[in-house]
Amino acid sequence: MRTVVLGLLLVGCTNDPIYLPSPQGIAAGEPGMDGPLEGRASIQIPVNTETMEDAADRARRQALIDPGTIIPYVAVDDLEVSVEWTIKNNDPAMPGNARIQLNGANQFFEYDPSLVVLSSDDEAPPSPGLGGDIPLDIPAGGTLSGVFREDELREASIDLDLITRGQTNPFRATLLVDKNRTDFAEMSPLMYDDDGEPLPQTETGLKFPREAFAQLLRVDLVFKPDRPMVLEYTVRVRDVRGEIVHDLAMAAFTDPVGMGELEPFMPAPYEVAPPVPMPPAN
Repeated sequence: MRTVVLGLLLVGCTNDPIYLPSPQGIAAGEPGMDGPLEGRASIQIPVNTETMEDAADRARRQALIDPGTIIPYVAVDDLEVSVEWTIKNNDPAMPGNARIQLNGANQFFEYDPSLVVLSSDDEAPPSPGLGGDIPLDIPAGGTLSGVFREDELREASIDLDLITRGQTNPFRATLLVDKNRTDFAEMSPLMYDDDGEPLPQTETGLKFPREAFAQLLRVDLVFKPDRPMVLEYTVRVRDVRGEIVHDLAMAAFTDPVGMGELEPFMPAPYEVAPPVPMPPAN
C-alpha cells in the first residue's frame, strides 16, 4: 500500500487510478489559409527511474528470448491508460463537427502520421493515426464528453510497436485488432515500386513476444474542429505493476527532486517516405 498525493486527491492502492489533467485546453478551429486550424497537445506519463531489481529481472527475461526483441522497461499490461475528454463549441448559434486523433510515443519511438508518407501519389489518403479520428457532432454552444478506453489505448500501444519496431504498414497495423495478441512478427522494410507505391511485405522471422510489447508513455492528441472549439482532457493511469508512476504525478516534471527521479524519455521520431524519383535523362 502506498499513498500518492495529487492536489487534494489521495490515491491508495497501486492499482487505483491516477489522473493527469491537461495543463490547459486545446483551442482550435479558427480560420486558416487551408481551412480551420488544428490544435495539438501531449501529456507524458511521469515514470520513475528503473530500479536495480527491475533492471536485473528484465535482463534475466531478456536472456531467454531473441536479443533482437528488446524488452522495454514499461511493457503493455504494466499500465492501463485511458483518456477522458470534453469538447466545448464556442459558437452559440451553429452546431459543429470535430475529430480527435490519438497518437503518442513509447520509450523507443514517437508516431506522428504527418511524418509517415506511404505513397508518392498526391491523392493517396493520409497515413492513419493510432486511434480516434471519428466525426463528432457538437451542438451550438454545447459540450460533448467521451473517453478513449483502456482497451483502445492498449490497442494503440501495440499498433505503435507494430508500426515502428515491427515495420508493419500503418494501415494494416491500425485496421487489425491487436490488443489481445500474444506476439507479432517483424516485417520486411517498406519498399516501393517505380510509381512510389508500397510493395507487399514479408515476415523476417523475428518474433516479438507480448512481454516485449512497449507501452505508450506519452499521449498525443490532434484536435480538428470545423469551427472555434476547445478540447479539455485528462489522462487516467492505473499502475498495474506498481511503483512505475511517480508519486508526485505531473508535479514531478517541475519539482527539483522529482525531475531527478524520472526515467529519461527520448523517443526517436518515426519517419517514412517513398524515394524521390530520379529526373528523366536528357
